[in-house]
Amino acid sequence: MSFAMRKRRITGREANRMQTSRGPSDGRHRTGSARAVEVAGPQPFAVAVQRRDAGAIVQPRGELDLVTVETLRAALDGIGSTERLVLDLRGLSFIDSTGLQLLVALHQRAECERFQLTLMAPAAPVDSAIQLCGLDKTLPFVAVADAEAGESTSGPRGDR
Repeated sequence: MSFAMRKRRITGREANRMQTSRGPSDGRHRTGSARAVEVAGPQPFAVAVQRRDAGAIVQPRGELDLVTVETLRAALDGIGSTERLVLDLRGLSFIDSTGLQLLVALHQRAECERFQLTLMAPAAPVDSAIQLCGLDKTLPFVAVADAEAGESTSGPRGDR
């Protein structure tokens, strides 16, 4: 028997029963619908760029993904030639594979153009994608305290 043949008409009484739920312990019926719950959406993506001496500090905020990666790429390209670039990822709430690819490409660019790149890792659990890919061991991440001194460490959270 096909689905179309098994369909039957729901009566008004059955429709009312579908909207009715039994109370937890009093045995009475009540009708109603679920309340709408307002959930805060993700913060809008933004990039702050600060120029200092012979370098620049770039601070993206929000979710770095397929939709927002070009915004960060444009900000990084807009810096032009510099001796030192700090990319502070602590403001990220999410990073996907396109964001990770941008980090790798930026590292390659720094090696090619011979400028010092310093990366400050996002907080857990956002940093898990970086660790899963092994980028915490290959990219120049530093601890927050070391970022000002320019010393590199082995992990994205500054673990030595």
